[in-house]
Amino acid sequence: MRTLLFLADGFEEIEALATVDILRRAGIDVTTVSVTKKKTVVGKMGVPVTADSLFEEADTSNVEMLILPGGPGVSFLDQHEELKNLVKEFHKDNKWITAICAAPTVFGKMGLLESRKAVCYPGLEGDLKGACVQSEAVVVHDGNVITSKGPGTTFEFALKIVEVLKGVDKAREVAKNMVYHKDEWN
Repeated sequence: MRTLLFLADGFEEIEALATVDILRRAGIDVTTVSVTKKKTVVGKMGVPVTADSLFEEADTSNVEMLILPGGPGVSFLDQHEELKNLVKEFHKDNKWITAICAAPTVFGKMGLLESRKAVCYPGLEGDLKGACVQSEAVVVHDGNVITSKGPGTTFEFALKIVEVLKGVDKAREVAKNMVYHKDEWN
């Protein structure tokens, strides 16, 4: 099972890197993809990360999920027409599209969250056009959209991805091995 996680300068490091780490612990193939035309992408806190692939070179065949981390870099994701076309294609084909923090606003501005339950970073709800804004840390809607609130919800977000792709038992196993406690699993 393949996933793609997109990076733009100003990405929220914890959301991107912890998600990649947790997915790889679960045995999920996650490829980081730069939308900047350069492999080194610099996060919000100044951490440089070398992406696995440039967007122009990314293999999108047999990919089950797209993942958008938040941070100020979301504005670059929102301006990347090829990425938005890929998101539309996945959405149309009922494949997974996921976003955390400010990134759900990309889906919202595209009209993909209309009449769907969703969350985003507090204060940005106005960009979730037509969405039914929720209060939970992570929301799964209609079997193909996952949204989450921000850096502090990253573990829940990533573990929800593990759960939908590999099952709740795998998500519990990964959480336990990381000494992460989740009340509703007990």
